[in-house]
Amino acid sequence: MFDELAEDYDQVLPLCARFGEQVLELIDDDSGAELLDVGAGRGAVALAAASRGWHVTAVDASSQMVDHLRAADPDMVVRLMDAHALALPDDSVDVAVAALLLHCVDDPAQVLAEMVRVTRPGGQVVITVPGPVDDGGRWDRFYEVGAGFRPAPGAVQVARPIDVDRLVAGAGLEDAWMGSLEVRLPVSSPRELWEWQMSHGFVGFFRSLAPGDQVELERRAIDELWRMHDDGGIELHRGADVHIARVRR
Repeated sequence: MFDELAEDYDQVLPLCARFGEQVLELIDDDSGAELLDVGAGRGAVALAAASRGWHVTAVDASSQMVDHLRAADPDMVVRLMDAHALALPDDSVDVAVAALLLHCVDDPAQVLAEMVRVTRPGGQVVITVPGPVDDGGRWDRFYEVGAGFRPAPGAVQVARPIDVDRLVAGAGLEDAWMGSLEVRLPVSSPRELWEWQMSHGFVGFFRSLAPGDQVELERRAIDELWRMHDDGGIELHRGADVHIARVRR
């Protein structure tokens, strides 16, 4: 799916890039250190880190994401790789980041264990997952539209809720810290917002619906977005939780 999304991923509205910039403000800024971006996508974290002087290795399981990231920065080390089995040496990076990834993988604990394995003692492991944001209830009716639909029997779900605190505790990390991120982006029209939705993981939910439900969901969602647009305009307002911990020395 992400191969198919790669061309437009984070290009309609740069939500992931804005989150990536915020993540880098929270970690130890050691220019010249080694940073691993796991599930890098088109480089929301990797490109921002490289611009700050980090030596970046970016890995992703999507060949198309990898191709786009290589084109964006030919000097960066970018590799096609399964996050569950990182083909990297033990203790080889100073910081390992998984931004908006762990809730989409088959085995989050295994991915985190691999991140810990390749991070040097005392180094940082950074995880972000979707989180709540206080939008004053403005998006409630839009979310209610989606909540009224159920996947077809046997449909594969891309994202699932995970307990990051439990995962971090189970990985034997220390000095764990949790914070929140928030991004606001102006949206020019309901169609632009829908195109953004269809260029991200929401497509997994959309495709899990029966064909008739897909048509109805799009119709109702666009109608609700027009209501929001006419009632003061649309702003993409999303939150994420960030977890930062250290590998034991």
